[in-house]
Amino acid sequence: MTKNAGQILSGIITGLLGIIIYLTPQGWSLEERYGLYWLFQLRGAIPAPDEVIVIAIDSESTEKLNLSVTPPDFWPWPRDVHAQLIDRLSHAGAQVIVLDLIFRKPGLPEHDTLLATAINDAGNVIIVERLHTERLDLTDDSVMQWQLVQEKSIPLLPEISDAVLAQAPFPLPDTPRIDAYWTFKPGMGDAPTIPTVVLKAFTREVHQDLIAMLNKTHRFDTLQSPQHPDRLNNLESHIFTLRQLFVHHPEIRQSLLTELSRNTSLDARQKQMIEVLINLYSGQEANYLNFYGPPRSVSTIPYYQFLQPTVENGPFINVLEQVKDKVVFVGISPTKQSEDELIRDAYHTVFTDPDGLKISGVEIAATAFANLLEGRPVKPLSFGESLVLITMLSLLLGYTLPLFTNKMLLTVSITSACVYTVSAWLLFKQLNLWLPLVIPLFVVLPGAVSGAVLLKYHLAKRERDQLMELFGQFTPQRVVGDLTRQIDASLHKDQLVFGVCLFTDVEGYTTLAEQMDVHRLKQLMDDYFQILTRSVVQHNGVVSEKIGDAMLAVWEATAINKTLREKACEAGLAILDSIHQFNQDTAPPILPTRIGIHCGELLISKLGAMDNYIYRVVGDLVNTTSRIDSINKRLGTHLLVSGDVIEDLDRFLARPLGNFQFAGKSLPVNLYELIGYRKTADDQQRQLCALFTNALSAYQQQQQTAVQRWHDILEIFPEDKPTKFYLNLCSKSQPDQWQPVVRLTEKS
Repeated sequence: MTKNAGQILSGIITGLLGIIIYLTPQGWSLEERYGLYWLFQLRGAIPAPDEVIVIAIDSESTEKLNLSVTPPDFWPWPRDVHAQLIDRLSHAGAQVIVLDLIFRKPGLPEHDTLLATAINDAGNVIIVERLHTERLDLTDDSVMQWQLVQEKSIPLLPEISDAVLAQAPFPLPDTPRIDAYWTFKPGMGDAPTIPTVVLKAFTREVHQDLIAMLNKTHRFDTLQSPQHPDRLNNLESHIFTLRQLFVHHPEIRQSLLTELSRNTSLDARQKQMIEVLINLYSGQEANYLNFYGPPRSVSTIPYYQFLQPTVENGPFINVLEQVKDKVVFVGISPTKQSEDELIRDAYHTVFTDPDGLKISGVEIAATAFANLLEGRPVKPLSFGESLVLITMLSLLLGYTLPLFTNKMLLTVSITSACVYTVSAWLLFKQLNLWLPLVIPLFVVLPGAVSGAVLLKYHLAKRERDQLMELFGQFTPQRVVGDLTRQIDASLHKDQLVFGVCLFTDVEGYTTLAEQMDVHRLKQLMDDYFQILTRSVVQHNGVVSEKIGDAMLAVWEATAINKTLREKACEAGLAILDSIHQFNQDTAPPILPTRIGIHCGELLISKLGAMDNYIYRVVGDLVNTTSRIDSINKRLGTHLLVSGDVIEDLDRFLARPLGNFQFAGKSLPVNLYELIGYRKTADDQQRQLCALFTNALSAYQQQQQTAVQRWHDILEIFPEDKPTKFYLNLCSKSQPDQWQPVVRLTEKS
């Protein structure tokens, strides 16, 4: 091997080392925990924008306002105090008022009324929703392997909910240190979070201009301005509509920016606000926080100063003048560690006070909004850009370091580390660009030094093995251990595909598992899954998971594909036929099987909390398919498919069962019972489908005749359970209360 070849090989090996460690969750965690922390420390505190103010609820305000709260607590306060504050902020010209307070339980009736009236009169109050986390086990009770984690909003008092401009959650990652937040929460159906909703409210004056530009550059029939843009439903609906347009039509972003640059009717401020909205709707669903400094770096004023008696030309007047045309966040903001220990809404950040004081949740929300308003979130290099940087740095160091003598290597490596650190600091300070710091300094550079030393003294066939033996001299032992134990070869770029999911489970499996001998149960389930797998494979599907009694099969393609939907339906019917024969040929117990089929988009991506990632299919498709499968239990059916699956598949006979909205879901799903193939269907099956379709239509149109039609069906098919399901619904309300969408109040 020549010297040049050895230098190139050294750079390649060093690059691979850095890339492999960077790709592991531990590698990214090192960058987030230490690299990002030191970049903030090197940059230091910076001024927060003037448009944002935090009004702090703290112990000092409790004392100044003579509120009767039992020490050491300084919270909660009477709600009439908040009503006074809102009135004064509104009259002082606050643009938006954000309350990070809890109003889910009734207080004194007269205080609740005062607060609701003040909120309604102000017309610009937004409240931070509280969330409740539910974990749904999707496997058998005895096999805790697959759980669905769902976050649900805790409702506000009705009178408060009716009065506010909007309400939105502000969930934060469950991590030891808060570094990021969501603008749109994937686990809640891409619901907009507080910073997004507040930004929307703050920029209301340019909404019509943005809509006009959209209609000019892209003709969307569904793109309409809300009739009442100041009301909650329209505000959130408007955000969701625009977000979906930008997600599904990414070309909109550049078209709008081009049109914005040509526009001469808008002033500079209006153009800036429109650009901020474009960046919001087309941006990532999560952003890293660009903290301005330690706690209370965002302009923070104690609550009591706004409720002191009015003094002409005194401090009260001056304080009120500070809120004009600004966004005011109101919430608990401690001034000392003993206070933040009394509340749960305080978090560690890169700027946690040396005395231990954490930053309040309300200031984090204000920081997130300010970042969006300024268009200055922390921007990590993209996945591909980081790999290119590490590769180029590795090749450069790997090629140049062997040119120096051993005595000069230490000096050159220290100089290189300083130059890279200063470059990363300047880019972070000026452009908020976050370059990897830990991997280049503590993996790539020591690795390149190791390679240089190894190349000088051991240029031979066993070069790579000797290189690894010397790594311990220059690289921490923990990093080497992570490299050898935790290489993840499955990482790849995000890939959006069209997929069809088929989900199965066994009726009564929990009871069966409790009663059967474990060895016999294992043999029975092995035979059972062999039949299911054979039916899936014969129809070009792939069995993705088998957990307990459940199986997930997937058909996928790069684009919408009718054939995939047909194959999944064929597989579902084949499974029912095969299991029917299996139950007849096998000694008890039998395994009655339920099946659900749905289709849509799947994203293969990096998923998880900010310091704990896994790699898997992302999307609501698998969850919705399992929910469809579970509905079989309520309807007494065995094979349910969504309307998206059965659409234009004329080969199959399917009975429409109506629209169902699952608990926690915002959009209904149109369900059909897949009965069989049209060619082989008998007259009774066809008759049942026709009669049921007519009865369902009458029900959805709120016609009393639906009840008689359901009874007519039971005269012919007395055991038809979907008919009994709808008769039960009809018995609970009058026809004018019947809804075209069946809302399920609990998960099935």
